[in-house]
Amino acid sequence: MSPKNFGTIYTQLKEPRSKLMGILNATPDSFTGDGILSGGKEGVTTALKVVERFIEQGADIIDIGGESTRPGAIPVDQETEIKRIVPIIQAIRARFSIPLSIDTTKSMVATAALEVGASIINDVSGLMLDPQMVDVIVESGVPIVIMHSQLARAVNQSDHGPLNNDENDIVTNVVSDLERLTVYVISRGVKPHQIILDPGIGFGKTPLQNLQLIKNLSQLKELGYPVLLGASRKSFIGHLTGFPIGQRLPASLAAAAVAVLQKTDIIRVHDVAETRQVIQLLETA
Repeated sequence: MSPKNFGTIYTQLKEPRSKLMGILNATPDSFTGDGILSGGKEGVTTALKVVERFIEQGADIIDIGGESTRPGAIPVDQETEIKRIVPIIQAIRARFSIPLSIDTTKSMVATAALEVGASIINDVSGLMLDPQMVDVIVESGVPIVIMHSQLARAVNQSDHGPLNNDENDIVTNVVSDLERLTVYVISRGVKPHQIILDPGIGFGKTPLQNLQLIKNLSQLKELGYPVLLGASRKSFIGHLTGFPIGQRLPASLAAAAVAVLQKTDIIRVHDVAETRQVIQLLETA
């Protein structure tokens, strides 16, 4: 897929509304239990049904991941990750035109996904695990989601043992870290219009730090780049409310509402239809 085909994505990102990114886990060990458990034709068929439902419910982007980042997840090699995601992306692209994001920290996986139809890279390591990822971004011209992680060398989500326990400075620190990352990638050749920032909810931060970040997304917006929030069903909600994964929809919607009110550009969710209602209500009011 050549860079000229990404124009519609950049146009969409400039629209003054919150976009919905639906999560498609092509993994057998998703923390929410909604991953695609089987491979081959059965897995592709399941993926197509999920994507069709998401599109009907109002998703703007589909985020596809072939490696779980849940707490305690076992890392997979790039060959396994590619085997999981490529057939699914090919099948989706053959039927639907919705933009596809590849959720990976590996440059080879990103390249394989782009070759078959993905058009956004979502790197939860903040481009810190694979030095060649920046080269892929520069050469392809695709949008890149740069996520903040205090545990970049162990990118599994965790609310335990964060590197910094200071609740007061977390927003300042995240904004500062992401600003430095943007300066770095731009110095490597990434264009400013390619950059999307993610505060990294659940990655090496305490539950209260996660909450502070959600309440202050507007400060991250001040850097001048689109902002993505991924808080759906995450463990900090369980820590703060006591509810298990299957009962975290109300709090996930509350987080989405707070984000929409701060003009957050992309909301990454498991529950597309419910979150779409939140966005429609708040953006109509």
